Amino acid sequence: MGSTAIIYLAALSRVPGELYEAARLDGASPWRQFCHITLPGISGTIYFTVVVNTIASLQTFTEAYAMFFGNSQVADNQGDAALFYVIYLFQQAFSSLRMGYASALAWALFVVIAVITIVQVRASRRLVYYESEPR
Repeated sequence: MGSTAIIYLAALSRVPGELYEAARLDGASPWRQFCHITLPGISGTIYFTVVVNTIASLQTFTEAYAMFFGNSQVADNQGDAALFYVIYLFQQAFSSLRMGYASALAWALFVVIAVITIVQVRASRRLVYYESEPR
């Protein structure tokens, strides 16, 4: 979350202040300034962070494993309450030693991530504003 905030801060500092000044002189409300200046100005950054964080969320492992599966007493009490897909993949590969099945699970995760990323790339063609593009 911290790195995403730094990325957004850098994107916000890149939006030209002259646009806000011109919008204020034209009588634009803060909401209109946000919708018509800020959002288009940082839409590339929003796209980047959505793609990266979507992929990261589909690969959630460390936090849940450390909290629920690292200690056998906690794992017995909680059952499968925090059994994410990647943890299940890990258990199949290294606890059950079913490497072929775990490999198939990894490929399925890859395909799901690829499909979601392709959908996001296609949606970005309409939703992301690039300054260098002619309008």
